[in-house]
Amino acid sequence: MPATAGARPPDGAVREPTFHLTGTTPAGRLYWDPDVLRTELERFYYRHWLCIGREDRIPAPGDFFTTRVGPESILLVRDGKGRIGAFYNLCRHRGTRVALEEGGRGAHSFVCPYHSWTYSLDGRLTGAPHTKTIEKFDRAEFGLWPVRVETWGGFIWINLEPKGPSLKEELGTFLHRFDATPLDGLKLGGGKIYEVEANWKIIVENFSECYHCAPVHPSLNRLTPYMTGDNDAYFHEPGGRSLYSGGYMEFAKDYTSMTRTGYTKRPVLPGTTPEDSKRVRYYTVFPNMFFSLHPDFLMTHRVWPTSPSHCRIENEFYFSPEAAAAPDFDPSDAIELWDEINLQDWRVCALAQEGVASRAWKGGRYSEQEALTADFDAFVTEELAHKK
Repeated sequence: MPATAGARPPDGAVREPTFHLTGTTPAGRLYWDPDVLRTELERFYYRHWLCIGREDRIPAPGDFFTTRVGPESILLVRDGKGRIGAFYNLCRHRGTRVALEEGGRGAHSFVCPYHSWTYSLDGRLTGAPHTKTIEKFDRAEFGLWPVRVETWGGFIWINLEPKGPSLKEELGTFLHRFDATPLDGLKLGGGKIYEVEANWKIIVENFSECYHCAPVHPSLNRLTPYMTGDNDAYFHEPGGRSLYSGGYMEFAKDYTSMTRTGYTKRPVLPGTTPEDSKRVRYYTVFPNMFFSLHPDFLMTHRVWPTSPSHCRIENEFYFSPEAAAAPDFDPSDAIELWDEINLQDWRVCALAQEGVASRAWKGGRYSEQEALTADFDAFVTEELAHKK
């Protein structure tokens, strides 16, 4: 799927930064080697804040869902005091999964299906049959292993690293870009889950350029031509590294929405300026979230690698409370167009995955339209090269 255009300014010069364009794209091993993926999970997915869904997915005490981060299963639950907790989904006795469903409502506790160890909604061990005479066994020390959890914009974020910066410390400048938009109140209007035969980095690389938009996405290119817009955030910033990159693309003619017609009856999101009503803002939040703010809705993608050559992508659409409450509310015009665009992307990403697995592939060259892609690749390869 597309991101910013990386268009040239009037004088024909390539927009900054450009130094990465002199290099070559990564070699094939970074896209098919299981050892590389294991390292990426440890350094990227287990050490940074990950968006995993909306707070209103678990609105009441006892509501829960599970999610996977690599091979790890994480349990999210709202406790009796209304707090959201996150835990590794495994019993402290023999490591068995304690929550077997993808989600549920009104749970009072979690009982391990193997030996019936029981955990409260806040993760405490409340029952462990036949352990009363066990020496030096303190139930208080054997609750579910916690995972750090925070919220922002109505979204739930987790971090599997026990220590480290808070969400605001890690993503503060990104979060403040959307202060004018009350994201907390947006309502889920629909979405799709995709299974894609491509390495997760190929998906991010594809999102980070619109060089492919004219041949691959004729509908998108008609609405927001690929040479419009600008990149305004890079992983390599002048003052140091950031954990997001992206920018915006501009609507052609008098189009107002990413729908097949280019128009919509939906109101713009609260806080949308006249300038932003003619733009779609696309950002990659490292390592795996695409945050795309349209004038009339917010679209997100979350990319979860399941193997070196496969990933699961969760695509969701959020609308203003006013739009969602309208009797004739119908988000299908946006969802259907983006489903078309997504499927076009997944096809070329799968073709690229096949190609980089070739014994002949040693890397390629970037075009002038791929500054964000080059920036992402450089960020990843530099992080992998560091000894940690």
